Amino acid sequence: MPNDSSRASDLLPSVAARLCGSAGTGEELKAIADVCEEARAAGLGADAALMAALETAAAGADPILRESALAHISGDLRRFARILDMVEHVLDLAPLDGINQIYWSMQRQIFLARMDAATMPGFFTARLFPFYERFLGEVARRLDLHPAPRPAGAPANGRVVMVTNQLLSAYHQPSRDLLRQAALLQGGAGREVLILNTNMMPDRYHSPFVPPFAAAIEAQLDGEQLIAFEEQRFRLISSVEPGLTAGKLKGFLAAVEAFDPDVVIGFGGSVLLADLLGAVRPLLCIPTTTGTPVTLADIALDFGGTTPPPEGGRFARAWRPFRLCLSLRPDDGASPAARADFGLPEDAFPCVVIGNRLDAEVGAGFLALLERLLDAIPRAVVLFAGDAGTLPGRLAASRHAGRLRSLGWVERMDGLLGLCGLCLNPRRTGGGASAAQALAAGVPILSFPGGDVASVAGPDFLVTDEEAFIARAVALADCPERLEQTRAAARARFAAVQGEGGDAARLAALLDEAVALHRQRA
Repeated sequence: MPNDSSRASDLLPSVAARLCGSAGTGEELKAIADVCEEARAAGLGADAALMAALETAAAGADPILRESALAHISGDLRRFARILDMVEHVLDLAPLDGINQIYWSMQRQIFLARMDAATMPGFFTARLFPFYERFLGEVARRLDLHPAPRPAGAPANGRVVMVTNQLLSAYHQPSRDLLRQAALLQGGAGREVLILNTNMMPDRYHSPFVPPFAAAIEAQLDGEQLIAFEEQRFRLISSVEPGLTAGKLKGFLAAVEAFDPDVVIGFGGSVLLADLLGAVRPLLCIPTTTGTPVTLADIALDFGGTTPPPEGGRFARAWRPFRLCLSLRPDDGASPAARADFGLPEDAFPCVVIGNRLDAEVGAGFLALLERLLDAIPRAVVLFAGDAGTLPGRLAASRHAGRLRSLGWVERMDGLLGLCGLCLNPRRTGGGASAAQALAAGVPILSFPGGDVASVAGPDFLVTDEEAFIARAVALADCPERLEQTRAAARARFAAVQGEGGDAARLAALLDEAVALHRQRA
């Protein structure tokens, strides 16, 4: 993290003033988050004296707002632990939607790799997961939820319920991945699938937490309907009713009881409805990203790794090696793209960074690394594919502004990849589908270890440090023969990953194991 002590000191009064001011609207929360992000980038969080001064200056602010802001600036998980302490003291009284907002806002920051795990190594096992369990129990108690178990001795019927927190459009990667998994279950494993879209994440602001987080909802996915994917059709029951309400949750529980599945699948982590059902029915968790998922399932699959989670205990017992089959977004028969379509010189060596969260994931450190890469490869151009708000302005301020270009949303992703020599990955959690798309197009990936991209790309496409990152890029840009060999290796890696993810027999066996484990537990 950059550390400009003078700039950080100058920002302290404005951060404190924002925290002690009004925070009742989304716009005000965003303004607070923006000044906190500026302070973070300036290195205020790395200066213990400045952080102590800020804490004193903001002593009168709302405690949730203050601690979340200080956590955002510093990345210190102990701040999140303090928030959990405050919430747990009023867990039986505080509005459920407010608690839910705080929980998901924390999860968002952890997913975006904004928190430093070293500041509290046991945060997940000692604090976050136990809090989720208690919150789940409080939801069941307050809303009077009583999931019905299957009748004793009921025979297998081949039915599976998949539960998700969020199903959106075909442009939403986790939604496509869920449908791809449903197609594998129904077409490859011979199971009848019912999908429940619960929309349990907050879709508006209920608590003064920064940065504010609200999930999108697809309004047209409401009620019961059929949804098509890969020439298959699935029954979908969806609710766009906001918040955690008794009517919404009891409606989903009734639908599960009527369908009477052999197994429930929670698609992703912290799938509240699936975990409520886990007490009475076999439950399997399919995570949508790397890391240990928050789940009460007897079996929690891996995103693509082969090493049990470091938390050990119940998490290691539930873990099974697995590869999520990622759904790519093809160009649907469009003609090959030309360099002129993206304003690329004929002699350029195009590199691409792909993502849906580029503002958060392309930080100052990664931009500095890209500038070094452009110094080392004079004909290189770095393109950024994905919606971004603040990124274009930061690129314009770079000394290589003309060679760092934000394309925004790219409809013809295969066409763009067909022109690129490298796919460059910042340090982040997500991005697995972009990695798969690049490999499929024969574009070598350059990534550090850790996260979804590293999991998909595999060890041959990883480097350990920034010096190796630059050296690998230079070697591929300067040697066409080596680049072609690496392109072939990328296509081979994609074929191997898709083969692992498309193993319907493996998935069916895991479902059967979940049933057996539930019987033992019952």
